[in-house]
Amino acid sequence: MIERHFRRRACRAGIGLAAMLVTPALAQPDDRVAACDTLVSLRLLTTAAPDRAAALAQAGSRPGCKAIRRADVGAVEHRAMIGGAPFECLAVKGEPACLWVQP
Repeated sequence: MIERHFRRRACRAGIGLAAMLVTPALAQPDDRVAACDTLVSLRLLTTAAPDRAAALAQAGSRPGCKAIRRADVGAVEHRAMIGGAPFECLAVKGEPACLWVQP
């Protein structure tokens, strides 16, 4: 009887621990960002998909745009202001030229 009680508690503790280990992985934000070869392409993407998640989802289907890892983004190479909004063309590891990244 006592042994069964300890087995149940151990099982519940194991399930709780597994849930705690899995939950942070699901809650982590996406570490990618939408980026395009030209500022015009980026503006068209952000106009069609104003929020980050939608832009990121559509980036792969737009010509000249793609999703890149934030860790691959480097220094600013060019800056532009359009309608008071800042845009930056950033160096990206493995790319021959800078990419315009969603602000």
